[in-house]
Amino acid sequence: MCIPQNLADLLRSLAHPDDRVEHVVIHPRPGHGVTVGVYLLTERLKDAEETAARLCGRAVDAIGPLPGWRVGRSEAPLLAPYGLEGLWLSPDP
Repeated sequence: MCIPQNLADLLRSLAHPDDRVEHVVIHPRPGHGVTVGVYLLTERLKDAEETAARLCGRAVDAIGPLPGWRVGRSEAPLLAPYGLEGLWLSPDP
Protein backbone atom coordinates (compact mmCIF):
# COMPACT_ATOMS: atom_id res chain seq x y z
CA MET A 1 0.00 0.00 0.00
CA CYS A 2 1.32 3.40 -0.93
CA ILE A 3 0.59 5.89 1.85
CA PRO A 4 0.80 9.51 0.66
CA GLN A 5 3.41 11.42 2.66
CA ASN A 6 0.99 14.30 3.04
CA LEU A 7 -1.95 12.16 4.20
CA ALA A 8 -2.46 14.14 7.43
CA ASP A 9 -2.53 17.37 5.41
CA LEU A 10 -4.98 15.84 2.93
CA LEU A 11 -7.34 14.86 5.72
CA ARG A 12 -7.12 18.28 7.38
CA SER A 13 -7.93 19.90 4.03
CA LEU A 14 -11.14 17.83 3.84
CA ALA A 15 -12.32 18.93 7.28
CA HIS A 16 -15.21 21.36 7.49
CA PRO A 17 -15.05 24.16 10.09
CA ASP A 18 -17.86 22.57 12.11
CA ASP A 19 -15.82 19.33 12.36
CA ARG A 20 -13.57 21.20 14.82
CA VAL A 21 -10.45 19.23 13.82
CA GLU A 22 -7.41 20.31 15.82
CA HIS A 23 -4.78 17.83 14.63
CA VAL A 24 -4.37 14.75 12.44
CA VAL A 25 -1.60 12.18 12.81
CA ILE A 26 -0.88 9.08 10.71
CA HIS A 27 0.50 5.80 12.07
CA PRO A 28 1.42 3.29 9.32
CA ARG A 29 0.72 -0.32 10.28
CA PRO A 30 2.56 -2.60 7.83
CA GLY A 31 0.17 -5.22 6.53
CA HIS A 32 -2.80 -3.54 8.21
CA GLY A 33 -3.10 -0.15 6.53
CA VAL A 34 -2.86 2.97 8.64
CA THR A 35 -4.25 4.22 11.90
CA VAL A 36 -5.42 7.81 11.65
CA GLY A 37 -5.51 9.87 14.82
CA VAL A 38 -7.96 12.76 14.56
CA TYR A 39 -7.96 15.19 17.47
CA LEU A 40 -11.28 17.04 17.74
CA LEU A 41 -12.86 19.62 20.00
CA THR A 42 -16.05 17.94 21.08
CA GLU A 43 -17.80 17.17 24.34
CA ARG A 44 -19.21 13.77 23.43
CA LEU A 45 -17.27 10.64 22.54
CA LYS A 46 -19.95 9.55 20.07
CA ASP A 47 -19.70 12.89 18.23
CA ALA A 48 -15.91 12.53 17.98
CA GLU A 49 -16.18 9.02 16.55
CA GLU A 50 -18.84 10.03 14.03
CA THR A 51 -16.92 13.13 12.92
CA ALA A 52 -13.68 11.17 12.47
CA ALA A 53 -15.54 8.53 10.44
CA ARG A 54 -17.13 11.20 8.20
CA LEU A 55 -13.77 12.89 7.65
CA CYS A 56 -12.05 9.63 6.69
CA GLY A 57 -15.07 8.72 4.56
CA ARG A 58 -14.57 11.90 2.55
CA ALA A 59 -11.00 10.82 1.82
CA VAL A 60 -11.90 7.35 0.57
CA ASP A 61 -14.94 8.47 -1.40
CA ALA A 62 -14.75 7.79 -5.15
CA ILE A 63 -13.91 11.45 -5.77
CA GLY A 64 -11.65 11.74 -2.70
CA PRO A 65 -7.86 11.58 -2.65
CA LEU A 66 -7.83 7.89 -1.60
CA PRO A 67 -10.20 6.02 -3.96
CA GLY A 68 -10.08 2.28 -3.37
CA TRP A 69 -9.24 2.65 0.32
CA ARG A 70 -11.84 1.94 3.03
CA VAL A 71 -12.51 2.97 6.60
CA GLY A 72 -12.22 -0.06 8.87
CA ARG A 73 -13.67 1.38 12.07
CA SER A 74 -13.86 4.58 14.06
CA GLU A 75 -13.30 4.61 17.78
CA ALA A 76 -11.93 7.19 20.16
CA PRO A 77 -10.05 6.87 23.43
CA LEU A 78 -11.68 8.71 26.28
CA LEU A 79 -9.18 11.16 27.74
CA ALA A 80 -9.60 11.71 31.46
CA PRO A 81 -9.81 15.30 32.73
CA TYR A 82 -6.97 16.72 34.79
CA GLY A 83 -6.68 15.05 38.17
CA LEU A 84 -8.11 11.75 36.94
CA GLU A 85 -5.12 10.47 34.94
CA GLY A 86 -5.39 7.01 36.53
CA LEU A 87 -9.00 6.54 35.42
CA TRP A 88 -9.47 4.48 32.26
CA LEU A 89 -12.83 3.59 30.82
CA SER A 90 -13.64 1.33 27.92
CA PRO A 91 -16.91 0.91 26.01
CA ASP A 92 -18.92 -2.28 26.12
CA PRO A 93 -18.14 -4.54 23.14
